[in-house]
Amino acid sequence: MEIRRLGQSELLAALHLTWEVFADEIAPAISPEGVASFQKFIKYDYISQVWQRGNLIFFGAYEGEELCGTLALRPDGHIVLFFVKKQYQGQGAGRMLYGAAYHCCAELLRAGRMTVNAAPGAVDKYIHMGMRPVGQEQEKDGIRYVPMEMYVNLNMIAKTGQKSKAPWIALGVYALVLVLILSGIGISVGRDLREEIRGYNDSYDYRDDEYGEDDYRDDLPYDYSEEYDSGGYEEELSGIDAIPEDIASNLPYEIEDELYTFSDEEKQSMVIEFHVNYPKISGLSDSGTEDKVNKILKARAMETVKKIYEDPVPEIKERVLGEQNPVLISYVEYKVCYASEDLISVAYNDLSYEGGQAYAYQHLRTCNISLKDGTAYEVKDIVSLDNRFVDQWLRVMRNETGDDDFLSELDQTEMKKALEGDSKEGVYVVNFFLDADGIEIGFDLNYEDGDPNDQGYVWVTAPFTLDEIREYASGSGFWKEIE
Repeated sequence: MEIRRLGQSELLAALHLTWEVFADEIAPAISPEGVASFQKFIKYDYISQVWQRGNLIFFGAYEGEELCGTLALRPDGHIVLFFVKKQYQGQGAGRMLYGAAYHCCAELLRAGRMTVNAAPGAVDKYIHMGMRPVGQEQEKDGIRYVPMEMYVNLNMIAKTGQKSKAPWIALGVYALVLVLILSGIGISVGRDLREEIRGYNDSYDYRDDEYGEDDYRDDLPYDYSEEYDSGGYEEELSGIDAIPEDIASNLPYEIEDELYTFSDEEKQSMVIEFHVNYPKISGLSDSGTEDKVNKILKARAMETVKKIYEDPVPEIKERVLGEQNPVLISYVEYKVCYASEDLISVAYNDLSYEGGQAYAYQHLRTCNISLKDGTAYEVKDIVSLDNRFVDQWLRVMRNETGDDDFLSELDQTEMKKALEGDSKEGVYVVNFFLDADGIEIGFDLNYEDGDPNDQGYVWVTAPFTLDEIREYASGSGFWKEIE
C-alpha cells in the first residue's frame, strides 16, 4: 500500500471513488437534501478550482495502480472527503491516510490542530485516535455530524518509513513555529492564544470567505467507522504501535477503554488541555486486587497531569509563573502489549507541554502488574542487575540505535543505578514491557536542550527473547506468572 499526494490529473478518479463509496455506504442513511448537497460539493469544476488555489490537499492510497482510498485536507487542518473502497476497508488504508494527513498538518501546513465533522457512528473511533467532540450532534443541509478536533504536536514527529520502537524527536522549524505561536504577535488574551494554537497556519493566506457563496467546507463529515481499522502495514509503524502484542485468548477478565478529558476554556492567559486514554480491568475474581490494578493503570497514565496540574511540582509552578502564555497539555495513548490470566503489561505514549513553548516532551511509560495480587514489577525486581547483564543490555541498546557510543556518558555504576530507578533528575527513566517477542528493557530519554549526548531519541528499549533474558532472571514471582 502506497500513500501519495494527488495531482490535478488524479482528482477526477478520487472524486469518482468518493461518489462510489458515498452512494453505497452513506447515501441510503441520509436525506435527499444531504445527497444533493454532497453532489454539489464534489463537482470536478468546483473541486479543481479549490485545489488550484491551494485550499485542498488530496491524498490517495494505492494498491499497485489502483486508487483504493482518498482523503482531502484543508490548509487549516480540517478533514473532508475521507473514503475507502469497500474491498479495502479493514486493511489499514484509512489509518495510513489519516497518518499522512497528521504529518502534513505538522510538517507542511503547521496547523496546530486537526478537525473533522464526524459522522455519529464514527465518533468513538475518532476519540481513540486522539480527537475529542467540541460540540453536540448537528445537522446542516441534511447531513448529521459531530464536530471534533485534536491538537497536532508541532514539535514531535516520529520517524516513519520503518518499524521502529525508538522514535525520534523532530526539532528545529517545529519548535520555531511553536515559539512564534506562543510569543503571540497580536495575541493578548488566552482565548486568542487558544485559537492561534488550534488553527495556526503560516503557509497559506487562508480566509473564511475564500470559497465565496458556494462554501461547503464546514458541513460535510464524509467519514465512516470502517475507515479507521487498527490494521496497517508494519513498515509504517513506530513507537508503541510497533510493539507486537501478545494477548491470550479466553481471558477470564475484560480490558476496557477509559478516557479522562479536561479543558479549561475560562483561563485568560493559558491553555490547559488533557486527553488521557488508559485501560481498565473488569471481571477479576478478587475485587480488591481489581481495584488495586485499576488504580495503578490510571495513575500511570495520569502522571503528567498530576505533575503539571493536579499536584504541580515546584519546577512547574515556576515555569507557569514565568511564562506570559503558559501551556499545560497531555495527550496519552496506550497499548496492552501482553495479557495473560496472571499478568498484564501496558505501554503508554504521552505527548505533553509542561509549562510553556520550550517544554515539549514525549514520554514512554510502562506498567507490568500481577493480576493475582496487584504487584507492580520494576526492572530491578525481575533481573539481577550485575555487570554481566548491564554489559549485555548495553550491547543490545547500541545495536538498536546503530550507535556504538550511545549512552557512553554513563559508566557501568551509573548505568546500573539508572536501571535500578535512579533517573538522574529525570534524564533516564527506566521501563520494561512484555510483548509477543519477549521482554524489552530501556530508557525514556529526557536530555536537557543542548546536551551533546542527545541523539534525538525519545526512548529506546533493548529486546530480549524469554530464553535470552532468563539467564539473568531474579527469583521474583514474576517469572512464574509468565510461564
